[in-house]
Amino acid sequence: MAYSSYIPPSMTAMKYHRQGSVEKRPLLPGERFSVAREMENNVKGFKEINRDLILARRNAENQERVRQSSSMDRTPVTSYYKSVVGTRSNKGSGGIFYSEQIGRLGIFSSSRRM
Repeated sequence: MAYSSYIPPSMTAMKYHRQGSVEKRPLLPGERFSVAREMENNVKGFKEINRDLILARRNAENQERVRQSSSMDRTPVTSYYKSVVGTRSNKGSGGIFYSEQIGRLGIFSSSRRM
């Protein structure tokens, strides 16, 4: 036996959803405010849900703005500096100097000059 999550609407809802019972028209100026105020007074939990919805919309807008701005960011200016191969000298016997070449480490920098 398969169960479905379909819940049929109430008879009142079906009565108002019939064709011709409720006409679709744009709200008049001020009508939206009065409908919202009436719902705040008569619908239990409407204020909390409305507040949560406003916060969710604001968060979604902020996330979209951050995503847009991060995609527009320029890459930071960096430079790579590696000095010329250095030498290390050691004094040998009889005034002879031995020199060894030493590699230097490369450095990334966020500034233009080192």
